[in-house]
Amino acid sequence: MSPPTFFETNEFTWVVQEIVNTYGIPSFGEANPAVLTSISFPFLFGVMFGDIGHGGLLFIVAGALVYFADKLRHIEELEFLLSMRYLLLLMGFFATYMGLIYNDFMSIPLELFGPGCYSYDKARDKNAYTKPDAKAQDCMYPFGFDPVWMNSESDITFYNSFKMKASVIMAIIHMSIGIILKGLNALHFNRKLDFYHEFIPQLILLLCLFGFMDVLIIQKWLTDWERVGDTSKAPSIINAMIGMFLKGGESDPTREFEIIGNQTFMMRFMVFLAMVTPPWMLCVKPLLLKR
Repeated sequence: MSPPTFFETNEFTWVVQEIVNTYGIPSFGEANPAVLTSISFPFLFGVMFGDIGHGGLLFIVAGALVYFADKLRHIEELEFLLSMRYLLLLMGFFATYMGLIYNDFMSIPLELFGPGCYSYDKARDKNAYTKPDAKAQDCMYPFGFDPVWMNSESDITFYNSFKMKASVIMAIIHMSIGIILKGLNALHFNRKLDFYHEFIPQLILLLCLFGFMDVLIIQKWLTDWERVGDTSKAPSIINAMIGMFLKGGESDPTREFEIIGNQTFMMRFMVFLAMVTPPWMLCVKPLLLKR
């Protein structure tokens, strides 16, 4: 029989441990994911709730709960909030931080770090912005989004595109950490079958499909397609991933540029690994155990 699991917690880690235990209690001796969740949970909340105004209000309220905790303990109605005060404080902090990244104060853009890289073109219409001169072509806003984006006609397209791609990147990092914890647990308990025939193929499958897509996203962000050529041929991540499976990674250079060098070969190699890993995960370990 395996011993029962016990994690000693304090006022900061108790609520996070309860969240983890809701999904599953780690076995005795396993790595405790609550250590990472104590930061990843409030950070991902901030990514979703990013707003300087709302996040700042949550941070102030949670800060008051932390500062006056001893004086508020006798109020029964605040007992639950007091038990979550440190988690709420981190959630408010990260929501405010991501609000600065999004440059969003209750749907109002701010010029906290100076004016943007675009100037208002009065000769056209109220939504017409233009870069002021040739020197500003490489202009980059010091921190977060340029405030002009929220006032532009393409604000929804721009924000949705960024948040969708950023969410995919953070999700794959988050899932990779979980799989790595599984591999560390397998090494700790000397479970060689789990390590070689579960952890390794799972990590390869995740990184070959979605990890590779993250590489394409980042490379597309880092490339100035105006300098490459016709911007109408700027590649689409969705089209690239669809072509990766349906067309063997082949792309038509007359319609879209390649995102990375040797893109066709890399895509075919990733698809090959992605096809090998499922039977590796599902068949090898049961067959070895039966033998």
